[in-house]
Formats: sequence, structure tokens, C-alpha cells
Amino acid sequence: MIAFIPLLLLLLATSAQEAHPTCDELGFTGEHICSDCDVLAQYVKDEELVAECKACCTKDQVSAKYTKAELLVDQWRISSLQQIKDFIDKRSRSYAPQLKVLYSSNGAPRLRLTGPSGTETIRIDNWRASSIAEFLDERLDRDGSSKGTVA
Repeated sequence: MIAFIPLLLLLLATSAQEAHPTCDELGFTGEHICSDCDVLAQYVKDEELVAECKACCTKDQVSAKYTKAELLVDQWRISSLQQIKDFIDKRSRSYAPQLKVLYSSNGAPRLRLTGPSGTETIRIDNWRASSIAEFLDERLDRDGSSKGTVA
């Protein structure tokens, strides 16, 4: 009878692992940030997958505040990028003078942030207008009080 106890414990441990797969088994490395799961939710309508993503993600951390931002967008593609166009038309003025909208040719839409700690450039092809605003709210120092500080 005592010989069966280790076998029973092994079976219970194996069934517990099957009931709760690890992040690696689910296909998540744990290196993605939680806001990636929000983007996933926009494109995939599988609530279980999004919940698993959020269970395996790393909390977003804002590493630095930036003093100015440039929204770079292709002047010929702007009409096909409705969310970015909406942001420019309806929200960009509220970020002035720190945010400048620059039109170029043949480039992916992106945000370029500049501050005491350096420059960061992020592509924003599929971002919603609200995501752009949220990103700028987190990263852009609009009152000048936290120059170069880590949040």
C-alpha cells in the first residue's frame, strides 16, 4: 500500500499540470507586456486566449518621460489610416506644443519621442486614436515637472 502513495502523488501532480498549463505550454514566453494583450483583444475575439495572455504578461512600465514628440505620417497614406487621422484631427492639438505632426513620403506611421534620456521611435500602424492618446499621456512630460525621471 505504501508503494502506491508516490505513484498516486505523481498522478495527482501530472493531472494538476494538465489542468493548469504553464505560460510556455500556452505559447506565451512571459516577455510580452500586458498592453500587447489589449491589442490582441482588438483582433482576436477569443476571451479565453486574451485572459491567458494577461495571466502570462509583464506589467507595462514607463521607463522615462519625454519632453517632445513627433507624429510622423505618410501624407499619401493618411486617408487610409483612419484612427491616426482621427487622432490628428481631434486630439493632437491638446498635446501642443510638445507634439508636432510631420508629414512625409513613403514611411510607416510612427511616434518619435525625445528627452534627456534619449530618443524612442514606435510604429503605430494599427493603433487606435485612444491608444495613441494613452501612450502620449504615459510618456510625454506635459507639465515639465519630471524631466529625466523614471516613473
